[in-house]
Amino acid sequence: MKKTIAFIVIVIFAVNTNAQVTLTSSNLPIVIINTSGQNIPDEPKITATMGVIYNGEGKRNNITDPFNNYNGKIGIEIRGHSSQMFPKKQYSVELRDDSGNSFNASLIGLPSENDWVFNANYTDKTLLRNVLAYKLGNTLGMYATRTKFFELIINNQYMGIYILQERIKRDRNRVNITKMETTDISGDALTGGYIIHIDRIDPGDKYFVSNYPSVYPSVPRLPSPIYYLIRVPNKTDLQPAQLAYIKEYVGKFETSLTKTTFNDPFEGYYSFIDVDSFVDYFLASEFTKATDAYRLSAFLHKDRDSKNGKLAFGPMWDYDLSFGLADYNNSWLPSGWVAQTNPWEGTISPPFWIKKIFSDPVIFNKIAKRWHTIKETVFDPQLLMKYLDEQALYLTEARNRNFAKWPDLFNTNVYVWPNKYRFSNYNDELAYFKNWVYQRYDWMNKNLPAAYSDIDWKQPGKRWLLYQAGKTIKLPMSLFYGTVKNITSVSFVSKNSGAEFSVLGDSLSITSSSFGEVIFKGLAKNGSTVVSISPEYRINLATNVKDESRLHSEYYLEQNYPNPFNPTTVISYKLQAANHVTLKVYDILGTEIVTLVDEYKSAGNHSTLFALSSSFASGVYFYRLTSGSFSETKKLTIMK
Repeated sequence: MKKTIAFIVIVIFAVNTNAQVTLTSSNLPIVIINTSGQNIPDEPKITATMGVIYNGEGKRNNITDPFNNYNGKIGIEIRGHSSQMFPKKQYSVELRDDSGNSFNASLIGLPSENDWVFNANYTDKTLLRNVLAYKLGNTLGMYATRTKFFELIINNQYMGIYILQERIKRDRNRVNITKMETTDISGDALTGGYIIHIDRIDPGDKYFVSNYPSVYPSVPRLPSPIYYLIRVPNKTDLQPAQLAYIKEYVGKFETSLTKTTFNDPFEGYYSFIDVDSFVDYFLASEFTKATDAYRLSAFLHKDRDSKNGKLAFGPMWDYDLSFGLADYNNSWLPSGWVAQTNPWEGTISPPFWIKKIFSDPVIFNKIAKRWHTIKETVFDPQLLMKYLDEQALYLTEARNRNFAKWPDLFNTNVYVWPNKYRFSNYNDELAYFKNWVYQRYDWMNKNLPAAYSDIDWKQPGKRWLLYQAGKTIKLPMSLFYGTVKNITSVSFVSKNSGAEFSVLGDSLSITSSSFGEVIFKGLAKNGSTVVSISPEYRINLATNVKDESRLHSEYYLEQNYPNPFNPTTVISYKLQAANHVTLKVYDILGTEIVTLVDEYKSAGNHSTLFALSSSFASGVYFYRLTSGSFSETKKLTIMK
């Protein structure tokens, strides 16, 4: 959110006065820092001491109370880009032990960690925009930094209300992805976990530059580059192989969006990103109409491939220039999509692929569905107003001190970048914020169609089916989806060139020219437009071998008479060599029903009793023997 225009800085500071305010008692926690006369720099962190007075929720905190929440050393530096122009600075704080090493501790009831942000929220005169945005993110179900208000004193100088925030880090209580070690340079270990973000670059940052420019340049400027900064692993531990991997992964994702096949079910960008995380990130960014959305402080993370590690969006970060505050890019208007802003003011624009993904009917349909599913809970204006009123009431006492310290914030003759409007008091500022939220809700509700399409895709599972090459097998469509809304047709496509699919009534017919695994997806259309794509389904087509010439003389598998049977039968098998053996029974849809054998067996002849339970229904079932590389499936029939 940096806007380096000299006259703005002059206007901000020409009138500003730094008043002296005395704090003796507060309903907020109190944080006291002593730097022993050192100035706090941009970087590196200096060593200081910090005490936190926090007597619990709803209890008063007095300046004379003991440091009962934290009492020890810290490292502290000024943080931010644009915010450094303001007189009320924000800080990065690291908790340290007596030896100067970082260590974890809980602050004001938040989960234990060592890295924290003290957010000044100078530009946002309500002090509530970041807090509300992060609340929305957490309510949506994606991690967003937790927050606590407190009052800050540095070197006996009252500094005002601050917001304690968790810094974005890999942690089980923050971004819960796999921790990478310096030795993770190959295989699955190399694939995660990473935290990256789109932002400006600073000296010493580890980053890579996109092969593609951003979009919406203001004439006569050229499109700005897209910088991907590596946050995790940190710049000290990041290995060349790790940097190369995540750069290549993001590069493939971006390249997929430059092709005409960008939304192909198998070759498109869906293979690279967590689509649901994009939908929630989009809704949060657009509802707040964050000026920096997608282009600055835009975080993404990726876990290992073995943990379904696609590129996921979030956590949310830096939402003080939101909810109608800023005076550029039409940010103050409660209408319009940030993702479609064109042209873009300033030198930094969003990645080209934001608009491309938003234009995909599959994604737009998901966004509309998600909105109308949760709009009366997560985004309900009445609930949000209640929350804002509660927070404003909570801050009443402390905010009087804060604005006494920084009186120019409500001086209508002073422009504080980048506020669109100037108000003379807190209540008017809050009223504008709340009215804007109502208008934004109404606009989004009208522009995300309630007549969205929906199909209840069933989650995939590996299926083993009795099959003969070149023949056709029919499966019920209920195996793949349930209820539908505004869907006119469903079809299926496969990665396998030899597989053909046809839908007739409530059945799906599959014909394959060979045995083995068939990978396919369902496509749901509304008219001629694909509006939903299923998860990936896999069916392994196994054969029921009856030709004696194809049987291995060293192995056999058979069910003893009778067939059909009830209530018991004996399954016999022969092993060429000792090995671990499994013998399992599946239903007609390939779902595993029971395991009869799962143990080490010697070479030779064996048999096991298969006794029916009350849960078995009449019908066709399959039993499958696996021993080392040998595997065979056969059919049996139960008759009750």
